[in-house]
Amino acid sequence: MDELYNDPVRIYLREVTAVPPLSPEDEAACVRHVRAGDDEAERAASILIEAHLALVVSIARRYGNGPAHVLGLIQEGNNGLLLALKTLPDNQEDEFAVHAAVYVERAIADAVTASRSGGVD
Repeated sequence: MDELYNDPVRIYLREVTAVPPLSPEDEAACVRHVRAGDDEAERAASILIEAHLALVVSIARRYGNGPAHVLGLIQEGNNGLLLALKTLPDNQEDEFAVHAAVYVERAIADAVTASRSGGVD
């Protein structure tokens, strides 16, 4: 079978990149719903997370050294993405992706550091 189909990172990347990016207006609307905690907040949070999974993969691939390692980093990055959603500041003017990238990068870097010190694989 072709290597492309055997690489779980490429398979996952293909799936997450199939999700269309949010327009700035849609992203801002989702952020407003999440901040307000209104009836649409849960749906808006799901949309934001799904739309930024490719960001997680992009950052994880920079740190990873092989498919198995990258998959673990993606998992850590996804945790960072969830934390970014929970910690949206009320006065943030930047796009959600800017805020999320900080948390994703931190989660992945922490996992790499822990891995190198023997704490986590």
